[in-house]
Amino acid sequence: MNTDGAVRAVVAFPLFEADDRQWIESIRARHDPEAKRIPAHFTLVFPVVLSLRAMETHVARVALSTVPIKFVLRRAAVVPDALVAGGHVFLIPEEGRDALGGLHERLYQDVLQPQWKRSASFTPHVTVAAGTATDPLHALAGDLNAKGLSIRGSISEIVLVDVTNGGIWPVTHFPLGPVV
Repeated sequence: MNTDGAVRAVVAFPLFEADDRQWIESIRARHDPEAKRIPAHFTLVFPVVLSLRAMETHVARVALSTVPIKFVLRRAAVVPDALVAGGHVFLIPEEGRDALGGLHERLYQDVLQPQWKRSASFTPHVTVAAGTATDPLHALAGDLNAKGLSIRGSISEIVLVDVTNGGIWPVTHFPLGPVV
């Protein structure tokens, strides 16, 4: 397999309390077509073609200089899809948002700089639903917000993944912070 032509992304799989993880994954199983391909996650680098060695070196350097991040998911929001009709429902952190956004920005430096779309705003999020009709998405977001969300979590590593038609496969895990 030619690993230099592979499509890769960088994600963080949040650590949640078991009940919170089960609740999020149950929503995703009903409303997010990607739930079968990948567990709940924050996408930090969107799919891009770049050599494995270049990405691993860069992501390792950024991970080493980043402390683990705690966050609290406090609201659900409907976000229109920029390419097709419909949109997504995101769970958005309040606490931890700036740290996650900063990690995203640092990952888009160096070898990923040419891939960064500065004009596109980045909102850290966990996707729980996707669809072509927005009314059901707004109804779901309203139902979730009515619950008074306060889901605590953390990330202690970031993961380089290969993105293929057959699935999304972890390639390398990078612990956050210096190894002690």
